[in-house]
Amino acid sequence: MFGRLKERKFNWNLVVIPVILLLSVISLINLRNADFYSGDIYHEKQVIWYLLAIIVGVVVAALDLKIFERLAWPSYIVTVLLLLFTLVSGKTVNNARRWVEIAGFTFQPSEYIKLAMILVLAKVLRENHRPEYHTIRSLWKVFFIILGPSLLVVMEPDLGTTLLVLFCATTIILYEGVKWRSLAILVGVFLLIFPLAWKFDFIREYQKNRIRLWLDPDQFKWDPNAKKLLDKTLQPEQALWAIGAGGFLGKGSFQGSKTRLKYLPEMQTDFILATYAEEHGFLGCMVLGVLYTILFLWGANVARTARDRFGVLVAVGVTAYLFWQTVMNIGMVTGMLPVVGITLPFMSYGGSSLLSIMVGIGLLMNIGLYRGRV
Repeated sequence: MFGRLKERKFNWNLVVIPVILLLSVISLINLRNADFYSGDIYHEKQVIWYLLAIIVGVVVAALDLKIFERLAWPSYIVTVLLLLFTLVSGKTVNNARRWVEIAGFTFQPSEYIKLAMILVLAKVLRENHRPEYHTIRSLWKVFFIILGPSLLVVMEPDLGTTLLVLFCATTIILYEGVKWRSLAILVGVFLLIFPLAWKFDFIREYQKNRIRLWLDPDQFKWDPNAKKLLDKTLQPEQALWAIGAGGFLGKGSFQGSKTRLKYLPEMQTDFILATYAEEHGFLGCMVLGVLYTILFLWGANVARTARDRFGVLVAVGVTAYLFWQTVMNIGMVTGMLPVVGITLPFMSYGGSSLLSIMVGIGLLMNIGLYRGRV
């Protein structure tokens, strides 16, 4: 009897589908509540995006994974071209040129470079897989794949997405394996990139100010010209007050402080967690944390059980994408990280972000169902 029980494997798919549906429902309810404070109708628009994203995710899950392997380079090239087009003729919002409008349809190409880069890295590393660890010389093509999109995205400017792209790529490379000497050199180069980007203004002044304010808000206290800059500290500060005001059980739906929440920048996107935390408290945040943790564990299990190397690396990349984006947003909202403009998967409003996430979920479903081989 016990032998038979041991032979039964845990079916992650039976758990993760309800988790995804529950996250979607929580997201829509929370966006509806956020609209109550802001007076907008973002949740109604997000319902349409969810319907489209779920359909796309199901189609991705059903297709042969080899199709995505063949489309890796074309999707990467098209997305890079879209990033170039964005810098030249993109739509500017809040001093950032990140959106492209075609036939009345507005989307953000930088959201899709995450998946395109994951696919092409998985393909290149599968084709150049080595029993021994990689060196810098064997990874030269990988560095060029990462460098191009990263420079284009940071020029928009979009520091959050740039960091996310680098974190995802680094996770895939480390999973594939790098010799210690080469790893030490890579870490040294990475540590040099930030000060160089700071010195040569690849990081914009307002992004530098966000980091300065995060490190030491009082350094601007005696500057008479810094009032506008100091006012921006109200935004993450109000997020912390909202989280703290939620207590253990939260205030309940529509019971948050309109006065406090109106100071939050992009309340429906980057700081959506603050609204949720004030209404649902520590307990609600713990529930959300458990749902995300199940999602990450499922992705790790998909990577562990995939039979095809391409499927393994795609699963690692998509799981890293979901994990790092969640960690970065939570760190930003709670003040543990500077504000870099990154959304919370599933919870934040945004069609491009949701479509990208659902395609990633569809890829994980595909690999999980067919073990990377159809």
